[in-house]
Amino acid sequence: MDKAKDDFESASDEMDALLDRFEAAGYNGGAAMGGAMQAIIFRMAIGAPNAATALGFMGSCMSTAALMATDPDETEH
Repeated sequence: MDKAKDDFESASDEMDALLDRFEAAGYNGGAAMGGAMQAIIFRMAIGAPNAATALGFMGSCMSTAALMATDPDETEH
């Protein structure tokens, strides 16, 4: 596995674990996910070379997430 793919998988796993910790600590699920998404989108927006790149990246992530949500193996915690 190349480094970028490994980093992607690690970051995804870590974010999932963080959301699980929020849930276990009794955080409001919507508020916790909203805060996490806002922080990630902010970082992406300030790091992207332009708005089109940021929007394309968000679209790709949302499309992939929606596809993953249709797989029962991916939705079990």
